[in-house]
Amino acid sequence: MLRVFRPTLSLLILVAVMILLDHLVEAHNYSVFNFFCFFTNQSNLLVALFFLVDGFLRWRGRPLTRSVYDRTRGALILYMSMTTSIYWLFLHHLIQFTSPVAALANSFLHSGALAFLLIDWFWDRPQTRLNKRFFLVWLIYPVLYGVMIMALGTARSWYPYPFLNIVKLGAGKWAMWNGIMAVGIGCWAVFIILLNNKLQRDELRTR
Repeated sequence: MLRVFRPTLSLLILVAVMILLDHLVEAHNYSVFNFFCFFTNQSNLLVALFFLVDGFLRWRGRPLTRSVYDRTRGALILYMSMTTSIYWLFLHHLIQFTSPVAALANSFLHSGALAFLLIDWFWDRPQTRLNKRFFLVWLIYPVLYGVMIMALGTARSWYPYPFLNIVKLGAGKWAMWNGIMAVGIGCWAVFIILLNNKLQRDELRTR
């Protein structure tokens, strides 16, 4: 079943990304470059790429080690959780879709893909115990993303998210909001590791 489930999720993500890209470029005059600067689109594409690569390697008879698989999937759960929570807390009211298909694709990328990923996590429970400090490794990508966006924003005067726009917010509010989110994301990453370890223990008991 997982051989069908995971490629299906990848395909749905790729289709949703293409639908949303086409709509935003045509109806909202987005540039393709700006579209792929959004964390939502990057994190979803990482999920699709992960499952496609995993499926290809399994087909070749050289699957990822379970340790690499569990650590990578845990990171993706963190990134997709960030996408979903930040969108519904701060961003969902900022854009109105004239196309119901684009609205559906947007909802899938911000909520549905995470639901699929969590189903996979609870269905095929992790077999790798993670050190609590491993969350620091998972945070490398969000930190690098933030640095990249701030550099691009300085160079191009464009920021994909209001809470990253230091020009409009000012340094004080920018530091406050991003500091709060950083602490929240760090705590959530530790929670995911703790839950990973619980699922791993449950998996061992059922063997």
